[in-house]
Amino acid sequence: MGEPYILIVDDDVVLLQALPALLRLRMKAVRIDTCDSASRALARIAACDYDAIITDIKMPGMDGLALMAEIRLLRPNTPTLLITGHGEHDLALRALQGGAYAFIQKPIDRDSFMASLNDAIRKRQLARRSES
Repeated sequence: MGEPYILIVDDDVVLLQALPALLRLRMKAVRIDTCDSASRALARIAACDYDAIITDIKMPGMDGLALMAEIRLLRPNTPTLLITGHGEHDLALRALQGGAYAFIQKPIDRDSFMASLNDAIRKRQLARRSES
């Protein structure tokens, strides 16, 4: 399977720097795009077939749940992992019911996050192979 291609969407500049750094430390090879808004992310998603998309839930304008709904229309087979600092049970339930691959709470448990992300990437790459 090829090098994983991941999109990270968050309005927090610090997270947009820290999360790619974590991924590059934990993965042998990875391509990462970042966007600081859902609207910019949608343009990228329309143009690129990512192996996984990681997005914050609470963002100005279009939030992560609305973005995920748009992702499901554009790229229904791309797993979306949602990150939030708001540990509300109802929010997690809505995210998972809306099709989130995983719901990650801040502060991020790196091992759990990486396990979910690697699993999502593996499943997407296997599905892509069977689609061709």
